[in-house]
Amino acid sequence: MKNYLRGYGLAVLLVSSLFLLALSTAVTSLAAPTAPILTSQVNVPDANAVHIFFSGGCVDCWPYVEEVLIPALQAGGVTAEPVIHDYTRPGGRQLLAQFTQKAGLPRRIADSLYAFVPRPDGGLLLVLGHVPRELLTEVLRAPNLPRKLLIQQPKMHGEPEEYRLWSFVGEVQSFPIDTPLNDSLPLLPPTPSTFSLDPTEANLATLLPAVVVTGLLDSVNPCAFAVILLLIAFLFTIRKRRGEVLKLGAIYVFVIFLVYLAIGLGILSAIRVSDDPHFVARIGAYLLIGLGILNLIEYRWPQFPIKLHMPAVAHRKVNQLLKVATVPATIGVGFIVGLCTFPCSGGVYVSIITLLNAKTTLAWGIAYLILYNALFVLPLVLILLVVGNRVTAKKWASWERQHALQLRLWFGLAMIALGVLMLTVVIA
Repeated sequence: MKNYLRGYGLAVLLVSSLFLLALSTAVTSLAAPTAPILTSQVNVPDANAVHIFFSGGCVDCWPYVEEVLIPALQAGGVTAEPVIHDYTRPGGRQLLAQFTQKAGLPRRIADSLYAFVPRPDGGLLLVLGHVPRELLTEVLRAPNLPRKLLIQQPKMHGEPEEYRLWSFVGEVQSFPIDTPLNDSLPLLPPTPSTFSLDPTEANLATLLPAVVVTGLLDSVNPCAFAVILLLIAFLFTIRKRRGEVLKLGAIYVFVIFLVYLAIGLGILSAIRVSDDPHFVARIGAYLLIGLGILNLIEYRWPQFPIKLHMPAVAHRKVNQLLKVATVPATIGVGFIVGLCTFPCSGGVYVSIITLLNAKTTLAWGIAYLILYNALFVLPLVLILLVVGNRVTAKKWASWERQHALQLRLWFGLAMIALGVLMLTVVIA
């Protein structure tokens, strides 16, 4: 038991560190796209330079950059110095991810070569793949380009057959390689002037049901349930007025919402540097299945040493703070429960975050996380409103203690089923 407590205490310490990291990364994630977010361990990259990213293992990329891309840009009036990055070197993928995030490029649009070209008119030209010299010359001479324009030629070997254009709104449009830009460019909508949630990037059919189902599943959380019932029952025991009970209960719920949201933003920001988001999503699904199996093991063998519970030291601290029954103490309770809830049922949370990372943009990922966490605390809000009298509060608290193992059983089965569904249907 002592080894278990030490192991769980270490887990909570790690989660606490993740929460502190989340507070800083969440600010970066929520910043407007004009905010400077580029960083490097050595130097801050020159935002006015042409930044070209390619893999050192691509035998055709460097000849294309040297013989086609750079000469075409210079001939088209681009005076910015080119800066070359091999994104297979340490830190390269993270730097590329920062550039794509700042430009607003979604994960579904990718290639082996990226060139971020600041245009003389103040706009951005993003070149993906091996775009022919003629097209590059034509696009650099074209008037009235969208504020941000992507041009892509996805075929690496052989004669190109098509090129693609995107003005960072709507769908990417494909054209036969011989289509003049004078004919294709007018078909693009203008780039939005402000940061927006593009409905075409929401992936509503897949992600909205997944977020709603997992948010509600994660909300059936014995850790958070037990504490709010204990809080309400204790407040009535010391004869707090109903209004005071509702106020402190609301503070408790809101702090849990903020802590869990910050953890989610931190994880989402951290995993966005991966160059294989679907692999990360599969790892999240396997983690969900594994934690579901642990819940079943605990139901079948209650004495099993590994438990997804709040550790005893956190329980003692929560009980101490509950007896104080003040606003600062309630905030402390919400913070501790929010951190300890992550190891308790975090498999569901991690799985949906990895799915959002693979299937949508950062902006929509943040929006979905806010919805998820609103659903996560919804049962706590309902309990707070319904269990607003002393007798009912004590009955609910007694019911929760009697059925804790049954809740673990159904929670575990739902986690396993959801993980399998993600692997076989959603991610696939």
